[in-house]
Amino acid sequence: MADELQHPKRRSARIVLRVPLFINSSDSNGETEWEPVETVMVSLHGGMLRARQNFQVGDTLDLRVRDKDRSARARVVWTSSEMTSNGAIELGFEILDQEGFWEINFPPDRWSQRTERDPVKK
Repeated sequence: MADELQHPKRRSARIVLRVPLFINSSDSNGETEWEPVETVMVSLHGGMLRARQNFQVGDTLDLRVRDKDRSARARVVWTSSEMTSNGAIELGFEILDQEGFWEINFPPDRWSQRTERDPVKK
């Protein structure tokens, strides 16, 4: 139980995948430009990317896949405390309204595949 508190289970597996996106704050009302970014990794429910804009945990983002007619809203759930070497901040986001946004089949997560014979590490 203590291990579960320290390392909560993820809702889905993460995979390293670069997806070219445009992002902007949902609250910008056209005041800020769309920033071109790429994901670092994605999961069924969200992803991680590097952005130059100063997004905060709780901010709602508009995501658009570059060169495709796909968009979604997302919420920032995590930001890094330090900038990368190119002046960007890493942030994690949760997709709010578009199931299947990535249009890929994710591998099954390792937690749902456990059987009673599998050892549970404590």
